[in-house]
Amino acid sequence: MPAPNRPNVLLLMGDEHPVFMTGCYGHRSVRTPTIDRLSATGTTFDAAYCPSPICAPSRAAMMTGRHVHTIEVWDNASPLRSDWPTFAHSFSAAGYHTALCGKMHFVGPDQLHGFDERWTQDIYPATFDWTRSNRAETAVNDGQNIDRVFECGVGWTADMDYDEEIVFRAEYGLRRIARRETEQPFMLCVSFTGPHYPYRAPQRYWDMYSDEDVDLPEIPDNYAELEHEYVRWLRRHGSFDRLVPDEVCRNARRAILGRITMLDDYLGRILGLLKETGLDEDTIVVYTSDHGDMMGEHGLWFKNAAYDWSSRVPLIISGPGIPAQRLSEVVSLLDLGPTLCALAGIEPAYAVSDGRDLEPLVRGHRAEEDGLAIMENYAEGVWRGWRMIRQGPWKMTVVPGEQPELFNVFDDPNEWHDRASDPACREIRDRLEATALRNWDQDGCDERRWQSEERRLAILKTKQQFHWQAPSPPVPHPLRGKAGSKIDNVAI
Repeated sequence: MPAPNRPNVLLLMGDEHPVFMTGCYGHRSVRTPTIDRLSATGTTFDAAYCPSPICAPSRAAMMTGRHVHTIEVWDNASPLRSDWPTFAHSFSAAGYHTALCGKMHFVGPDQLHGFDERWTQDIYPATFDWTRSNRAETAVNDGQNIDRVFECGVGWTADMDYDEEIVFRAEYGLRRIARRETEQPFMLCVSFTGPHYPYRAPQRYWDMYSDEDVDLPEIPDNYAELEHEYVRWLRRHGSFDRLVPDEVCRNARRAILGRITMLDDYLGRILGLLKETGLDEDTIVVYTSDHGDMMGEHGLWFKNAAYDWSSRVPLIISGPGIPAQRLSEVVSLLDLGPTLCALAGIEPAYAVSDGRDLEPLVRGHRAEEDGLAIMENYAEGVWRGWRMIRQGPWKMTVVPGEQPELFNVFDDPNEWHDRASDPACREIRDRLEATALRNWDQDGCDERRWQSEERRLAILKTKQQFHWQAPSPPVPHPLRGKAGSKIDNVAI
């Protein structure tokens, strides 16, 4: 049992929240008062990156603190093995009550992975059904494609029902925790599915914005000539062979602004209840997202890309002993588990991690360093798995069989000017490429994930061939009912 003075931990998550569409991250018109207040009272990271720009791999890597290729959660239909320790295991082992409310996109029979309990089911299937084969070429997505963008506008969608359940269950659970006659601390993750597409917003939130509140992407006429080969795979995957009209782009962005404000209201309810119950004084609160959304930048939508609209995430940590500060050090969601354990004063149940302990930085006890983040993608819109590395102003994407892509995001925040061939950047290119390739077997990783896809597709094939029929009535056993029979009451 932990000491009574150990803090509670409340991890709040959005889904596919573009960091740039947040007030405290500089958006000129979005209404995010709850997130902004959290930022004003805590540590805000301005260069936090996800481990993978797609849901299940990013969340599994965040929970375990290990790179995607290590845990082999390649895509949204890959299971996370139960023998991978997560930071939920660490908190549970230290005597915390651990609970998950909402989405975590665990695939497979284990839907806890270290949490003591779940207050809701997941919104997405825990099955292999979303598996696609990418060995021969990039798989085309018949669901997440450009047609979904044209469906933007006003409306209430099924995922909003799910978020309503999440906030209800979270409020109920927090009240139950507040009534307990125990000093046992809690670690609670409340994870919403908004502002993930569909690009729809309820009328109330749609009406909070106008066309004047929405900025459109700046895309040069020759954009197709400026992009890397891996982006062409992504275009094929999502049928992004053309740009959507400005009106459609504006409406989709307006809808997501509404969804972000809707999410912010949910977060406000939870944090308001935390204060009402008196739990706020002893609770570390974190807000983040699993990845972003391209939102029409570079003519792309959804996630899956190395560009910052897809790969950067909001990361805010607030609570007792944490100063109000903004940090430019490059960090990763792989760092979250080690950092939360250190902030809570507990030892990780499994000390091996690809992440860093940022607790001294968060507490203001050390100066910023030249941090580093590595992101991988083997899933949607990918033929060959690739790695992105960010360090200082430099950001490189390494793709097997292709020249790397290199941007200086300070000078070129929209990531249009590839510097990989610039002789002046030769030294930085060589250094980043060597770091990205260290302990990364490109061909071996692709072969393992292709084989994983093929195994899962084989299992799905047997599922599709199976036609369920009601069982026939049981056939009476010739000895049943005879006095003294040893199998008299045995079902057969």
